[in-house]
Amino acid sequence: MNIVSDTLDNNFIDAIALKESPYFITFTKYPGLRLKVNPKGRISYITYGRIRFGGNPRTITHGPTTKLSISEALDKHYQTTKLLEKGLDPNLIKKTKTIQFSKTLFFEDIAMQYLNEKKNNKEYSDLYFNHCKDYLLRNKLKKFHKLNIIAITHDLINDWYVSISNTPSSANSAMILLTKIFSYAVTKNYIDFHSNPINSVNSVQLKYSNNKRNIQMDLKHELPKFIYQLWDPLNIHKVNLITKYAIYMMLITGMKKNDVLKMKWSQVTNKKFIKIEKKSFIQLFPINNHIEDVLYEMSLLRIKSLVQNEDQYIFYNLKEPTKPLSNIRKSLIKYSVDLDWVVFPEAIRKTFTKVINESAIPTHHYYYLLGLNNKTSSFNSLSDYNISTIELIKSLDVVHKRLESFSPMKMPGISEPLRYFINNT
Repeated sequence: MNIVSDTLDNNFIDAIALKESPYFITFTKYPGLRLKVNPKGRISYITYGRIRFGGNPRTITHGPTTKLSISEALDKHYQTTKLLEKGLDPNLIKKTKTIQFSKTLFFEDIAMQYLNEKKNNKEYSDLYFNHCKDYLLRNKLKKFHKLNIIAITHDLINDWYVSISNTPSSANSAMILLTKIFSYAVTKNYIDFHSNPINSVNSVQLKYSNNKRNIQMDLKHELPKFIYQLWDPLNIHKVNLITKYAIYMMLITGMKKNDVLKMKWSQVTNKKFIKIEKKSFIQLFPINNHIEDVLYEMSLLRIKSLVQNEDQYIFYNLKEPTKPLSNIRKSLIKYSVDLDWVVFPEAIRKTFTKVINESAIPTHHYYYLLGLNNKTSSFNSLSDYNISTIELIKSLDVVHKRLESFSPMKMPGISEPLRYFINNT
């Protein structure tokens, strides 16, 4: 069924009625141009005509009305008409160009196109853009660089993921970026939706799951197991002391990973506070016996390092002492051996938060220890809340006493097993 119309404008398109079967609308002003109306609601611009010098009629689809404006559709229609008049087949030309174009679709080029677009649209910060480009793309996804994106199969992706699964966090991040790049390729019509290999990668079990139920450790069942592995009394895991104490510091302070790993000796003030610069305020985290243990042990290791100035990182890189410790993922995998998931840094902070919730300390101490600064608990220094050094240390001692209660091993005469075992293993 065909309908003939004298007008073509947006009001006309908006008023098109859907029917039980497809039908076409032709226009007296634009010979050969048609609208194909699908029962499901898709309305597409097409050109219907014969190639000069004979041959069967050709149907050339330009795209749906939702993506093409009327002027764009008319331009495509006139270009197609000129090709038909020259005796050329527009569909064959399109197919040939697609084949030629697909031969230049290197994965690395498309990935950089995606990242640059995200950066230009300010969806990615400069820092995150550089992380994706320099670490994930050029390192973790290097295997795909010179491959045509069409040649990348789900089997190839599965094998690649298994090969880098020894660093589960970065493997997951790389997989997420890979997924986004393929989705981008689909939106740009570089590949067809149905040929997207990510659609078939359902059997890959990410080993560093960010499942929300695992955002924190269960205090009664999981935390004691994690603490025992962290103690590692038989030295099974062979984790170096710097990494061990860094993770332990995260556990007893709830500090964010970067705050711990990039902490310098110059931040330690008179052995009373650790100065941490936040976006809108400066936090002075109190030093009690538990934290003093860590600083003391690290000071002994510091003496052995090559650099001993005040700007040295507390938790430094063994190979390059002037740089901070960076990769603690492998150690977290070892310490999570008794659990059915891998504990990640944010989970440690959330676990510390849960311990604070179960400790009877003032609300403003709660916010201060977690380094939170919001409308209901804003502060720039201890004096803003009239918090004395002694009061804050007492609150931290209460939290640590609660944390001690989850220690898996308790022995007669040892009231602080957390401190005892961490310093004697």
